[in-house]
Amino acid sequence: MTVRQKPRGRFHHGDLRRALLDAVAEAALEHGPEAVTLRDCARRAGVAHSAAAPHFGDKRGLLTAFATEGFERLGAAQEAAMATAPRTASAQLTASGRGYIGFARANPAHFRLMFREALLDGTDPALNAAREGAWAPLERSLRAGLPRLGEPALHQRLVLAWSAVHGFATLESEGAQHILHGAESADAAAEACIAAVVRAALRRGD
Repeated sequence: MTVRQKPRGRFHHGDLRRALLDAVAEAALEHGPEAVTLRDCARRAGVAHSAAAPHFGDKRGLLTAFATEGFERLGAAQEAAMATAPRTASAQLTASGRGYIGFARANPAHFRLMFREALLDGTDPALNAAREGAWAPLERSLRAGLPRLGEPALHQRLVLAWSAVHGFATLESEGAQHILHGAESADAAAEACIAAVVRAALRRGD
C-alpha cells in the first residue's frame, strides 16, 4: 500500500499567524477584500479552520490584523523616504507623498483592504495606533512648514494633501493609469501630482 504524504501548506515553517496574513493578501487580490474568509485563508495556509480561529477569532479579527500591518508599513514607508530627504518642509512633504505612493504600489492587497472600514474593528487599539503612526509623518511635515497656521486650517491642509495623494494611488491601483499618467511615465506622473499637492498644502497667506 502506498502512503501519500499530506500536502504541506505554508505553515511548515511554524509561524501560522504570518501564513494566515499572507493568505489574506492572496485572497484579497484574487477576489477582493469582501470575499476573504477565515476558512479560505486557513486552507491556503494548509491548516484546519479550527487551528486558525484562535489567532484572530473571526474574519473581522483577521482583516483588522492585516490592516494594522498595512498601516504600520505605510508609516514606515513614509519615514524611510523622509529620512533620506532634505530637512526642509517641502522636501519632507514630498518624500512623504513618495513613500505613500510607493507603499500602495508595493502592497496592493494591504492598500485595497486597509481603508474598508466596514470590514474592520474600529475599536482595536493596535489598529488605531497604526493609523495614527501612518498619519504622523504628513502632519509633522506640514506643521514644520506652517508653524503659525491654526488647527482648523492645518487640518484642512492635511486632508487636502492626504486626499490628493491617496486618490492618485487609489486610481492607479484600480487601473486608471491611462488617465493619470497621460504621456508621462508612472513615476513622472506621481512626481507631478506630489509637487502640485506640496505647493497647495504649503501655500501661505491664508
